[in-house]
Amino acid sequence: MSYQDGLEQVDQATQKLMESNQLYVEAIMNGLLFSWQWWIALGMLIVPWVLWGIFRNKKSSARIFSAGLLMMVLSEILDTMGVSFGKWAYPVKVIPVATINFSFRLSLLPVLLMFFLQIKPQFNSLIKAVLFGGFGAYIGLPLLGMIDLYKKVDWAYTYSFFILIIFYLFSHWYSRRDTFEQIKSK
Repeated sequence: MSYQDGLEQVDQATQKLMESNQLYVEAIMNGLLFSWQWWIALGMLIVPWVLWGIFRNKKSSARIFSAGLLMMVLSEILDTMGVSFGKWAYPVKVIPVATINFSFRLSLLPVLLMFFLQIKPQFNSLIKAVLFGGFGAYIGLPLLGMIDLYKKVDWAYTYSFFILIIFYLFSHWYSRRDTFEQIKSK
């Protein structure tokens, strides 16, 4: 395959992606919008952040929030890859974008992580990571699957369990860095 052939194939793939996204928009706008599942997804997008705003530790909220942002970036990268390779899907979405689930990866998961980091901060991080991974993989994802917000295609919950443990431990480590000092002019 020549370079030009590769560019043409990328153009064809881009066209198929646009068609796929159009199917998502039509499905959501014509069948799923305002269903009870859609309202739950909307609540999962908003309620965790409201709770975070109310119950966050105000003295360390920037540090903990930055760890939550790290979790969002890592999980969104992995999530986009998983959806793109057909490992799982999100049938009902608040915002109709094929590869992104704002409700789970950009709201529920990072806020849960931030609460885990904030509550009993001196508690064993490995135990908290296992609890976080277990809750997310073996309780959260199956519950989301039962109400059609998550569809496992070619994936095992155990994979998610270990990935969530790693994400938690990395976010925990990041939140404990001493480099969070105020920016000052010299």
